[in-house]
Amino acid sequence: MKFSEINLLDELQRPELTELRGIFTRRSVTKGAVAFHPETDENLVFVIASGRVRIYLGYEEKEFTLGVLEPGDLYSTHAGCYAQALEDSTLMVTDVQSVKRCMSEIPLFTRTMVRVLGQILNNSFSIIGSLAFKDIYTRLTSFLHKEALRTGTPCSGGTELRLALTTEQLSLHMGATRQTVSTLLNNLVREGIMVKKGRSIWVIPDMEALHRQTQQ
Repeated sequence: MKFSEINLLDELQRPELTELRGIFTRRSVTKGAVAFHPETDENLVFVIASGRVRIYLGYEEKEFTLGVLEPGDLYSTHAGCYAQALEDSTLMVTDVQSVKRCMSEIPLFTRTMVRVLGQILNNSFSIIGSLAFKDIYTRLTSFLHKEALRTGTPCSGGTELRLALTTEQLSLHMGATRQTVSTLLNNLVREGIMVKKGRSIWVIPDMEALHRQTQQ
């Protein structure tokens, strides 16, 4: 689940934003490492240059994934969340004050940031609404349907969906146990809603049939 459909890597290539690119430094994060945590003293904004980063909340031994950042996505360290690399990743990092200065001096960047933050806020409300009003089955099928619409590709059997998430990572994303998510996925396969093609690779024969599951 992306936080924003606006790719800041593309936006930063504009000639008008040459100065802005200079405020970022690159930081490498190895797979599995937590780049930032809620108690960090760094007040930073970061853009994913490569790899994927999981944003999640943690309390004692419980975790709940809010989303997965992909290249071009933006987030900040003062959001009270953990940021963990799902694979070797590179972050473009800068301090909040530099961003504020650029927003006051570069109108184009201000408009871009307003659009990005608006989409992030909209997505956050969607996550909150899903947790408050949907059960795990509806959350899972809604997620699968949305990801298939966003990243799925046509294939001979329908629509191919490559999740790039293990069952464990998917369960964290859903806020459920691995066993529960695995059982629900098996049920979807048994009912013919999805076909398992490989590790984290699925074929959806009928997108409308999957969509109907999100309404239950």
